[in-house]
Amino acid sequence: MAEVTRDEVTHDEATCTALTGVFALLGKRWSGVIIGTLLAGPARFSELARRVPGVSERMLSERLTELGGAGLVAREVDPGPPVSVTYRLTPRGEALGPALGALEEWAAEHLG
Repeated sequence: MAEVTRDEVTHDEATCTALTGVFALLGKRWSGVIIGTLLAGPARFSELARRVPGVSERMLSERLTELGGAGLVAREVDPGPPVSVTYRLTPRGEALGPALGALEEWAAEHLG
């Protein structure tokens, strides 16, 4: 990856607004981890709760609702019986894969 110099970075109002929106959504605790977990494929609520250690069911539900509202996660209900709900990334959510991968690499290198 090429290094970006300070002179190459421009922060106009539109860029700042876009970054503010991204970090307002993805900067919330658990959002990035939930998206990262769903990059591996669809999962039921209980599977997500197990695969994201430390998140409460209430918080997981809240984040999934927010991510769904942003068009990143889709909720699919199978009427059963028994009724089950599966969550998956939308194409818009899947498009975050490379960015999350880059953040993961950065974190491993710079945060230990």
